[in-house]
Amino acid sequence: MSKESKDVKLRKTISRWQQIFIWVIAIAFVAGIALWALAVNYSPSAKKAKRTIEEAVGYLTVDGTPVKNENYWIFPEEVEQTYGDLLAQYNNPTLDPAFEQPYVKTLVAVDLLNRKVILYYAEQNKIKADPSKVKEEVKKEIDAVKKDQAKSQQIKTQYGSISNYEKEFKAQKEVELTVQAVKDKLGAISEEEMKKYYEENKEDVITKYTKAEVSYATFDTKEKMQDFVALAMDKGVTAAASEASVTFTDYTLTKGTLPEELEAQIFDATSTIVSFPYNETYFVFNVKSVQKVDTFDSFKASSAYSEVLGELQNKKFAENLNKWKEENKVDIAFNDPVYKTWYTALSSEEKDLLNVYKKLYEELFSEDENVRTDLPYEQKSAFIVVADRIAASTDTALEAIKADVKEFEQKIVQSIYDQIKGSSLEILRRMKEYYPEKKDIAYDYYSKLYDQIKPYLSVGGAYYVMNQLFEIYQGFADLAESTSTDVKIRADSYYKLYDMNKQLDDPKTAKEYLAKLKEIKPDYSINFETAEKELEDMIKQKETKNQTSEATETTQNNK
Repeated sequence: MSKESKDVKLRKTISRWQQIFIWVIAIAFVAGIALWALAVNYSPSAKKAKRTIEEAVGYLTVDGTPVKNENYWIFPEEVEQTYGDLLAQYNNPTLDPAFEQPYVKTLVAVDLLNRKVILYYAEQNKIKADPSKVKEEVKKEIDAVKKDQAKSQQIKTQYGSISNYEKEFKAQKEVELTVQAVKDKLGAISEEEMKKYYEENKEDVITKYTKAEVSYATFDTKEKMQDFVALAMDKGVTAAASEASVTFTDYTLTKGTLPEELEAQIFDATSTIVSFPYNETYFVFNVKSVQKVDTFDSFKASSAYSEVLGELQNKKFAENLNKWKEENKVDIAFNDPVYKTWYTALSSEEKDLLNVYKKLYEELFSEDENVRTDLPYEQKSAFIVVADRIAASTDTALEAIKADVKEFEQKIVQSIYDQIKGSSLEILRRMKEYYPEKKDIAYDYYSKLYDQIKPYLSVGGAYYVMNQLFEIYQGFADLAESTSTDVKIRADSYYKLYDMNKQLDDPKTAKEYLAKLKEIKPDYSINFETAEKELEDMIKQKETKNQTSEATETTQNNK
């Protein structure tokens, strides 16, 4: 087993502030080096200015010495461009400025440098993109551009001419195909290796990749299920569902979802229609396709083969590239203090955390043990990552410093809060824990968290944010009902509770909180009369809807 690279460790260090979004991004990078959009500020007449290594965010090193060729450096605008393109792919989510932004940008910078490592490997081993493949890809792109008048005009405006764009696209495609050629060489997996993997992991492969594409419907009695099956056998599932007003739901069934004997009826089905009772409900399945991987031949013929092949290729590529880096003493380094600190904080071995902590302390604290005010808050937040790692560590060598680390972490949190106030949800959360008596901080925390989940409530998605919803609801309720809390904070909390219940389509509870708001602060900046009328209308609409639904149900039951 080869030694794990630092950039892989970087992605494995997780704390409660990290969102699922972050890991989607990490996976996207691990899967391969993306060819990002061509430069927006392209200028065909501009000469490429010679850059200095001091301008670079990071660079490659050989035996600890920076590589002199600036093609193996990355610059701030590259990171920002890639970061912007990446967020655009995820509809520009709002990231925590103190934690998520520097974390993602560090990932971006590391992956850009990793691409430089691949290109450096290609240069050292004389690997180049296939000219005929480059020509083919360029021709395909330019032909598509010429056929699309709107895109063609956009490119002429941006690049000056189709010819300029073609040159830029060709250069980018050569890089992309060179990277792919290196991956193909270092990550090559033979069929014999695939067979070996299959035999050694057969049970896991069968469990993970045996699946059936089905649609299903449920019935409340055995007789209804049997009647529908008979109708479906006679007229087909689609016609039967239409005639009987039965709705089928598409589903991908994998092993372990149902009891083994029930799954066997689907995976080994001789008919497209399978029915059985389960958990006091009667199911009818329409089996559309089944993927079985219980032999190597069936595995090879399935979509699972290419998926596993890709995973093994990526793993082998990473291992071989890392081995080459170690043998040739090739590494990456950062000039930028934020990326440098974050990379160190995330990728250092656990046994090195004590030294990392001491180094960061020396950088971030003055001689009087106060946090320096002349450093960016993004650099300071990396200290918190290290503090979290030390707190979670089971290494007995770190036990003696955990209390000190916690004390200094609190100072860092306070320092970042003083710099950016309520911009960071995670800093607010930690401030709330450190200073429970500061109700304004608690209110700011719950408000910011509510702003994050509110879009889910308006579209009926409360289920997806239930944990946060409970925390916010209880937090605002505690603030609103605390008579020792400032009236403005109490009033604002009642307003949030009113608004939250309105978003949750609970106008009766919303009305109760609106009344409490009016009681403690009748001059609150809301038109109480209008708000009350809106809630009354909502209540009447719900009552009418319920009455209609009950009448319909009674009619159906009497048929």
